[in-house]
Amino acid sequence: MILVAAFIILYTILIAALCVGFFRWKPISPEQVSTENATCFSVIIPFRNEAKHLQALLESLNKLNYDKQHFEVLLVNDASTDASLAVIEAFQNTSKLLIRVLDNERFSASPKKDALTKGISQAKFEWIITTDADCTVAPGWLAVYNQAIIQNSVLQFIAGPVLFSNAKNSLLGSFQQLDFLSLQGATIGSFGLGQAFMCNGANLAFAKTQFQQLNGYQNTDHIASGDDVFLMQKFIKNDAKQVGYLKTSKALVITAPQPHLTALITQRKRWAAKASAYTSAFAVLTAIVVFTGNLAVLLLPFYASAGWFLLLKVGIDVVLITQTAREFNQKKPLWHLIWVVFIHPIFTVFIALASQTGSFVWKGRTFKK
Repeated sequence: MILVAAFIILYTILIAALCVGFFRWKPISPEQVSTENATCFSVIIPFRNEAKHLQALLESLNKLNYDKQHFEVLLVNDASTDASLAVIEAFQNTSKLLIRVLDNERFSASPKKDALTKGISQAKFEWIITTDADCTVAPGWLAVYNQAIIQNSVLQFIAGPVLFSNAKNSLLGSFQQLDFLSLQGATIGSFGLGQAFMCNGANLAFAKTQFQQLNGYQNTDHIASGDDVFLMQKFIKNDAKQVGYLKTSKALVITAPQPHLTALITQRKRWAAKASAYTSAFAVLTAIVVFTGNLAVLLLPFYASAGWFLLLKVGIDVVLITQTAREFNQKKPLWHLIWVVFIHPIFTVFIALASQTGSFVWKGRTFKK
């Protein structure tokens, strides 16, 4: 019981520290920036068989409150076999967006990193911003990035928030919403503690010149995922002051939850598989503490004093998720916390173990860990 209690106490201390870091990391100033100083962006979006999502993404990009002359959209086709190209062509015929479609060139074990590298090599502008084909962006997306870049000229790498939608209001969708709120809360908290270890490639911006000087995705392109975290680690190693986070709903990117449990497990296995390649000591420590803390919860039913420790763990999880939901106006799914906080430890432990063995399927391709 002593070891189980110790794991839960360590977990609680870690999440409490991330909650403090969350409030320490301040949003950018709401001051307006002159359009005369507008940053030009190259928006790069890899896609593979995303015909059902591309229309919504392109429409959201078309609705950006940012001068269309100040950004371009590069869509990198990763061997799609569906109607993705037809969707893009039809949209191009009705929109004034500057859109270019490129074909991916494979040279590594990571199709997405290859696609991003191709897009970056063809980008006209200095600032690269990435998102995914199954996302939609907020109207103020580029404007907020522009504001951050102008207000802090030191920044060379900026992460933004990503959350799940749940249009069908399903139980699985609600679980994913709350799980992702906890991840976003931990991400912001780590920035506030000066120990940033997570970000999401669906909402990321960085300077092209610095990316090239740091040799881009080299040394991690043997890992299928991690185009976001491993790149951030490179920027941090070069100069941690160059890395920032946009703590504002104006920069929010929304993506759809996985449609069924099998797809969710596959997605999370892919995300977790890169953990063994982390170079950040804080990231490794966090992964260990989160795993052991959740594993300890599964062992609590065997002990008489389990109630107090369960309350401790559940309580700190609720605090982190709730404050993140309030920050991004995502309060609707919070009532699902009643059951999610009890299912989540089982899910977390299972994914952690499953991700370190075997393989996973991504976009119709099989990858080894």
